[in-house]
Amino acid sequence: MTKERFNQLAENLLFMSETDAPLEYFELSLDKSRQWPPSTGGQFLSLIGEDAAKHLEKLAPEKFFRNLRQGNEDSEGQVAAIEKAMAEELRNLAGFRVGEIEIAIFVLGQDDSGKVCGLKTLSVET
Repeated sequence: MTKERFNQLAENLLFMSETDAPLEYFELSLDKSRQWPPSTGGQFLSLIGEDAAKHLEKLAPEKFFRNLRQGNEDSEGQVAAIEKAMAEELRNLAGFRVGEIEIAIFVLGQDDSGKVCGLKTLSVET
């Protein structure tokens, strides 16, 4: 999935929480020693440059998209389109929630070239 295609699909979508955050394209560079999906939360935190002690929860991509539909009811077709594109163009989709209160949310997968990419957004939960 290219950044341009992602930005077109995600245009004007917001993830609703105590703040309404846009969906951003996110890409990871993996060296040959790293695999996708990571086998532990600590490996994922290392990939994104976070402290291994940071709070992390796995998140089912389907649950993320279900939550994204809330507040985007007028854009249901657009949410369905980005979910379908990510499911078809990326394999091994995995979701992660990193942090507490201000939570970075990632839904990433691997494309045919081996690149790991997808989306990142923010959820504020006090």
